[in-house]
Amino acid sequence: MGRVSEPAAATDRAELLAFIVAQQASPATATAYLGEDAAGVEAELEGLDQAWLDTARVTRTDSALTGAALVEWDAEVGRAWVHGPWASAEHFEAVAEPLLRAVAAQCPASIAEFEFSSDLANTHLAALGERLGWRATAINHAYEIAADEVTHWPTVAGIRPATDADLAALASLHEPEFPEAYATTAQLLERHTTVVAERDGRVVGYASGQTQDDDAAYVDYMTVDATHRGQGLARGLVGALARLLVVPGRTPKLHLTVEDSRRPAIALYESLGMRRAFSLRGYRGSLG
Repeated sequence: MGRVSEPAAATDRAELLAFIVAQQASPATATAYLGEDAAGVEAELEGLDQAWLDTARVTRTDSALTGAALVEWDAEVGRAWVHGPWASAEHFEAVAEPLLRAVAAQCPASIAEFEFSSDLANTHLAALGERLGWRATAINHAYEIAADEVTHWPTVAGIRPATDADLAALASLHEPEFPEAYATTAQLLERHTTVVAERDGRVVGYASGQTQDDDAAYVDYMTVDATHRGQGLARGLVGALARLLVVPGRTPKLHLTVEDSRRPAIALYESLGMRRAFSLRGYRGSLG
């Protein structure tokens, strides 16, 4: 098996992109972080915080590309997300861990945790996570809906865009509900579109999302204080956020992931007409 090397950005971009797109086309080899069609995959790669060609590492055998991986990190959160490793079944066991370690070596010393995620059908990536001793995340389900179908979603009084003055209230909701979140409370205001539900002058719920590089709208987080659940606030929050994120004629879909254990949230999304697209699981850990 060929050694792990850095691809030449100028000459290998098309080949590497085609390889990644081919791997993303099948749930058995795809990573959960990118799309599955060529335009969407390329848009997501170009939108990563670090230049994807700079972090990409590949393996070759007899000049043929047999494996690839790349990485993105957030120093504020202290976590890195590995895209891949991608390889065909006959090469995966030999190249996956060397690729993983090669891309991880580029991350700042402050990055303490690495993560990759995939469809449950990607048993090779799951086996790699288990072999490394990484902990498995909960099973999440991906739901989606065409953007033009969110126009009927409900409007609820008392929901407004979040402001800097809501930071403390957001922290009291976001941090206990999502203790291992990939976005800090501050980033909900700096990088995301966030709406809050207010009752009697107090913020009692929020929803936060973003427009992705492929123009799809994504709902990252949503929760309502336990004392105010069952009042339709979650439905109103998702509806308000969707109206801010969706641009008619440009946004193809709105999607999200939800943990299998969050049955009320799943029931909500399904009642809004969202369909389950696939189920996934991530693995997180360190590299010694």
